[in-house]
Amino acid sequence: MNHNKAAVVMQTDFGKGIAVCTMQGVCTMVDKELKIFDCSHDINNFDTYQASISLDYIVDFWPAGTVFISVVDPGVGTSRRACVAKLKNGSYVVTPDNGTLTHLKERIGIEEIRVIDEKTNRLKNTEKCNIFHGRDLFAYCGAKLASGIITYEEVGSAYDVNEIVTHELVPYKVEGSVITGMIANADYHFGLICSNIPVEVFEKENIRYGDYVHVTIRKKGKDIPAFEGEVPFCQSFGFVKEGEPLLMVSESLHIQAALNCENMAEKYDLHAGSDWMIKIEKR
Repeated sequence: MNHNKAAVVMQTDFGKGIAVCTMQGVCTMVDKELKIFDCSHDINNFDTYQASISLDYIVDFWPAGTVFISVVDPGVGTSRRACVAKLKNGSYVVTPDNGTLTHLKERIGIEEIRVIDEKTNRLKNTEKCNIFHGRDLFAYCGAKLASGIITYEEVGSAYDVNEIVTHELVPYKVEGSVITGMIANADYHFGLICSNIPVEVFEKENIRYGDYVHVTIRKKGKDIPAFEGEVPFCQSFGFVKEGEPLLMVSESLHIQAALNCENMAEKYDLHAGSDWMIKIEKR
């Protein structure tokens, strides 16, 4: 057994079921020694932004050389590119080029990107089907790459990294006593609302645990905030009463809002993306 083969990590918006099982089967057909892991198959349907932020959360915690297969593909079968990106940390992402690479391009960097050559890297006898590239292109090509059957250069032809499709990302700002940023991620399981404001900003602005700040979360174009209130900055949930809001440091080391033992995203109908902004004012 070759223990140097890369791990395969999958995420989709399919739900864990027949489609994912089929993709895993294809990988195993390519190479029975491959180790295949799940990230999440509960990405919101067609949500390429959530696919992008999900990858950004996990990539740092897998070894260099890992092959990530991400299939959130509302444009399946159209002219959108099916690609493999080589990250500057040495790992690979096999995905539609549809915004899924946004956060990795911004933070880690993409060294090179190649279109999957369907003549050599598509599962045989699937050419008449145009709606399951997760199985026929991404799983098949990703498995060949992870197993060493093909080199990265044999994926297909390279194209300009500047042509990669990306979502808009709004940078955070510090203006006097006001810090603004975008909602980078809204976790729908626990309702955590993570901004793109690094914890170092709070350190520089001398905002310490126990301090209260005024927090406003608003969707662009809306006059009335979705959430507004005086909120303490705390180490963790248990420093406020159940149902009360707090700010804390997220696992990605950004400033995050939450309710103790309640779902903040659900309660206030909060979402992620460039349309959603958070403002934090020192008192």
